[in-house]
Amino acid sequence: MKKQFKNRHRMLESFGYEFAVHCPNCNQKSKVISPEAPYYTDAIKRFICTSCGLMKEKIPGKNCFNQNVISYGNSWRDGFINIGGNYDWYFGYPLYLQAPCCGHTLWAYNIEHLCYLEEYVEAELRGPSPYYLSVESRLPIWMKIAKNRNAVLKAINKIKQIAELS
Repeated sequence: MKKQFKNRHRMLESFGYEFAVHCPNCNQKSKVISPEAPYYTDAIKRFICTSCGLMKEKIPGKNCFNQNVISYGNSWRDGFINIGGNYDWYFGYPLYLQAPCCGHTLWAYNIEHLCYLEEYVEAELRGPSPYYLSVESRLPIWMKIAKNRNAVLKAINKIKQIAELS
């Protein structure tokens, strides 16, 4: 029987509570923790490295309407909450969970995000019409096509091994 993926219409923001990142000080695995969704104003975002002890806190900037300023895209913009690239949204540190794949970089914010991607990629049957803001609707074509399935799953397993070793 073919594996099936049932669309849960999860948005990328639902994985943004924790990011596995490289520490800018010692380059070891660290965390950026956001207890609140990116839309909550005045919520403290924390960077913590258990290897060297570096810790930083940040409250994202707001616009004249007292709303957090959010940017969606693949490039970092200082002063914004940057959703969508291979870095954490608040400090801009590179993600720890990433690997080269099919001429691109496969990345995940945390293990839950990685497992969600794995579930989607390994499915041969996928639910119809994903919500236009869902993770599955926003994945690049190279991750979705069947000919790359094995390579993407291999990269996901490599990332899982990296996560287990740290």
